[in-house]
Amino acid sequence: MTIHFKIFILAVIAAFSVSCSSSKKAVASDSDLDGMQHVTLDTMMVHPDLSTTSTEDLPPYKAAEERTWDLLHTSLDLSFDWAKETVKGKATLSLTPIFYSQNNLHIDAINFKVNSIHVDGQPVKTFQNTGNELIIPLSSAYKKGQKLTVIIDYSAHPSASALNPGDAITSDKGLFFIDPQDTIPGLPMQIWSQGETTNNSRWYPTLDQPNERGTQDISLTVADSMMTLSNGLLVSSTPLPGGMRRDLWKLDLPHAPYLAMIAVGQWDKVTDYWRGRPVDYYVDLGYGPSARAIFANTPEMIEFFSTRLGYEFVWPKYSQIIVKDFVSGAMENTTAVVFGDFIQFHKDEIIEDGANDYIVAHELFHHWFGDLVTCESWANLTLNEGFANYAEYLWQEYKYDRERADISRINELSGYFDQAAYASHPLIHYHYGDDGEMFDAHSYNKGGLVLHMLRDLVGDEAFFASLQAYLKEHAFKSAEVDDLRQSFEEITGRDLHWFFDQWYFSEGHPVLDVSHAYDAGQHKLNIAIAQTQEEQGFREVFTLPLEIAIFHQDSSIDIQRVQLDKKSQTFSFDLNAAPLAVVIDPRDIMLAVVNHDIPSTEYPIRVLSSNLSINHRLSAYRLMEELEPTVLSKLMSDTSYTMRAMVISYLADKEEVEKLYELSLRDNDPEMQFYILESLAPLDKWKAKEIALHLLDSTDRVPIIYSSLKAIAAVDIDEAIHRIAHYQDNPSPAIYAAQASIYAQKGNVVTLDYFTTEKASKISEDYLEEFIGAMALYMSGQPVAVQDEGLKIIDSDFYIRSVPDWQYRRFYLITGLLKQYAAEEDNTYQAKLLKTINSLYRKETNEYLKGVLKDGLGDLLD
Repeated sequence: MTIHFKIFILAVIAAFSVSCSSSKKAVASDSDLDGMQHVTLDTMMVHPDLSTTSTEDLPPYKAAEERTWDLLHTSLDLSFDWAKETVKGKATLSLTPIFYSQNNLHIDAINFKVNSIHVDGQPVKTFQNTGNELIIPLSSAYKKGQKLTVIIDYSAHPSASALNPGDAITSDKGLFFIDPQDTIPGLPMQIWSQGETTNNSRWYPTLDQPNERGTQDISLTVADSMMTLSNGLLVSSTPLPGGMRRDLWKLDLPHAPYLAMIAVGQWDKVTDYWRGRPVDYYVDLGYGPSARAIFANTPEMIEFFSTRLGYEFVWPKYSQIIVKDFVSGAMENTTAVVFGDFIQFHKDEIIEDGANDYIVAHELFHHWFGDLVTCESWANLTLNEGFANYAEYLWQEYKYDRERADISRINELSGYFDQAAYASHPLIHYHYGDDGEMFDAHSYNKGGLVLHMLRDLVGDEAFFASLQAYLKEHAFKSAEVDDLRQSFEEITGRDLHWFFDQWYFSEGHPVLDVSHAYDAGQHKLNIAIAQTQEEQGFREVFTLPLEIAIFHQDSSIDIQRVQLDKKSQTFSFDLNAAPLAVVIDPRDIMLAVVNHDIPSTEYPIRVLSSNLSINHRLSAYRLMEELEPTVLSKLMSDTSYTMRAMVISYLADKEEVEKLYELSLRDNDPEMQFYILESLAPLDKWKAKEIALHLLDSTDRVPIIYSSLKAIAAVDIDEAIHRIAHYQDNPSPAIYAAQASIYAQKGNVVTLDYFTTEKASKISEDYLEEFIGAMALYMSGQPVAVQDEGLKIIDSDFYIRSVPDWQYRRFYLITGLLKQYAAEEDNTYQAKLLKTINSLYRKETNEYLKGVLKDGLGDLLD
């Protein structure tokens, strides 16, 4: 779902504030924000695997793949049989032995039909094709430095193997033909690849391991109506007989085989530039005008990361492409990143630009960490993914503010803690089972969180200087985590074994039980901290540089720095008077659970302090059942948009209509006004209308327009009709659904034809229920013939088979009709509605959906 990040946070906060607890424990590193149960990562939507893992029965040690040959260059000449979903290819590989002389060549090639193999121009008459690899005997031993060229003529019909349930990349097929017969309405014909981890060897022969790399060129023969994309630059495009064309893509810089990609299809293409290099956006046809909004800020991101790292983006271009039915979230193929179409939207459908910043930044940062320097083995995956996750924090901190970055960190913490509670493993994990197991909230979330601590430990200047040294030393090579440690040690002059040992090679995280008390007789503040994580099977003691914030009676704040290195420690500080508050890790740097007994007098101090991280402020807010008038007043004008959102939710729960309206007048942020409108509409429709009228005059964003029109229609249908006339040509399904609802309320403004256009048949699933409900309401006041015709259309496949993803549409037709059925006063029309509902129910083929309907409707269904 593509919505602006801040609005996502507002929605989460709304749920959070409802679930406020009276507990007196403040858990500083886990904000308990409801709803944050998954984490969007670059190649996946990660849902924590809740199965436990026995440490007594670990899978065998997974070493890095042995390299016997060095892959220098790959040249591919490919064409495609769409009907058979087959790739036909000639692959030319140039290799040389790594060190030892070689008598055989093993090449990964899964389920290939091999027509011929030539080595240095000579045909190979005998070779083994195991189904997983080609074993080619050589006529003589090849020595180090001696180059070999092998040419393989083949065809491949990529097919998937059985993956472990829960794997983030949902298919290892490698190459995908989308609607190859062009039989599915609304779904374009496409071919695209997904190589990670070792799936590219299902469509071209290679040494498919992350510690290998080489240059490449790929020729793609396609219909002239099709576009192509691959790594590097398009160096030629040659017309061929029969309406065909051959495109040649070339990448002169080496990269790992799993990063090779191809895509064939039709897209709208929009081009920006960064320092003269093309930055291309490929989006679905019709989305071209929104391409720069979908991939907003990309050139600026390239500049920021190049400058921040002190290492310029080295690749010749940067393309981003959206494909259909992608088997993951996104993939950082070198110079040609693939995204699923969940990131796609029309530019007026979001509140602000930058809705996809998180995932765009993630994939881009891989072009330093993952593509330029690649993890040596999947056990070291966090060297790719931890950095890419942390890029999201770095970008938000730079482009927006620290608060937005820290909100994203809360999400990262939540995802990691969810998984660690059930299945914990070291960040560098040599005993994983399937490769897919490494793509989890450890490699991603924990990896980024650990980098955040490392940055704070050494300081910004040393942190980025160390990353620059790491990149320079290992550019176009593979690396393991000790290489990263050594770069930091060389720059800082410090021994960092202790840090890497506990965070990269040990599992888990600290759990700190904290209490504090003021001794008035001794004028001392005593803070006791016990590390209790051993109870969860983690290491007994972590070494933690720790900050403690002491809030004094005169409102000053003192930051004390201590080091935790024992199971239990007590720290004492001289104070003339009892502190107002004591906060552990006030900037929220640590990856730790902090259980701290705090008195209720500290709650408002923490909630109102802009010197604390947003996580601490939210945690304190969670403990407050009521907001004192002075606290409420200050929060209403707080500089934190998150805290103002909390106030909106609080006022809505308390039905404080006047205060909500007052807040709408003083807060100029359109996102906040939008949230106030959503909160106020159920409480006072007339005041909601006033806010809605103001918003309509100041925005072109669809979510705001949609809610505003609905709010106006709730009390003044004629004004809504007048206002909606301004949006007749708006293509958004949200606006179309709002129009339908308003026209249905009014009555005879439109005819049945309005509800049965091609646009209506393809209205998105998000608004189908509302649209059908509006149609049913409209028909309620119409002649019997109109009712019968409309219900006949609904009962057909008109609203179902016109889009590729139709599986849930019949369900929404039923729920849309049910709304009118429940409200209908005409018994005859109500009976017709029920008959249509039952007819649709009988046609439903999804047993789960049928069960949901049966449980909810019971005797209403036949």
